Amino acid sequence: MAFTANTAFEVKIGNGIYNGIQNIAGKYGTLDGSTFTAADISAGFFAVQTALIPSEGYESIVDGSSNPKILNGNTWYMGVASSGIVAGYTGDHTGIYAANPYDVNKVTSGDLSYNLGQKTLGLGIPAGERGDFTELIVGEQYKFGAGNFASTPTVGQYVTVSSGKWSASSGSAPTTGAIYGKVLRTEPFNEGASFFGTGYVVQILRSVAAG
Repeated sequence: MAFTANTAFEVKIGNGIYNGIQNIAGKYGTLDGSTFTAADISAGFFAVQTALIPSEGYESIVDGSSNPKILNGNTWYMGVASSGIVAGYTGDHTGIYAANPYDVNKVTSGDLSYNLGQKTLGLGIPAGERGDFTELIVGEQYKFGAGNFASTPTVGQYVTVSSGKWSASSGSAPTTGAIYGKVLRTEPFNEGASFFGTGYVVQILRSVAAG
């Protein structure tokens, strides 16, 4: 995928200082068996873990089924989050991660990447690059750019996870057991003295499946 314009992500109210596993490293794309195809992911787009990444330099050490035997402990291949439900994650930990690279502008030439260092806000993770992902936690608040929504949101609106971004709900909170968001307020994204764009502060909530 190409990068989407006007995307951005920022943790507004979180508990990250006490949650050392909320931020993980990963590479985004699709995994078919043992074949990984890298893709770009825009800032704040949603992803889920698909498999642990083999430790670099040890990829050739495999088992009898040609699967890598030496894996990173918490570095993952990441795939698109298609909905607000991740199997096995039924509590405050959602298993859904936002691309949050803390990076600077890069230019790539052949196998080399160079840091330009002029821009940091709204940058995605280029295909094949290892980047950071932040797990959405129920009750926490995050700020997103307009490009992280399928349509421009309004304050008080409920939004749901769909194909890696926020989608407007039908007007009421979901009852599927999925996580969802409530747009609490708008707040500008500023980079230095420059206005980047309107940010939307979203609180993460979890629905209760209808009985």
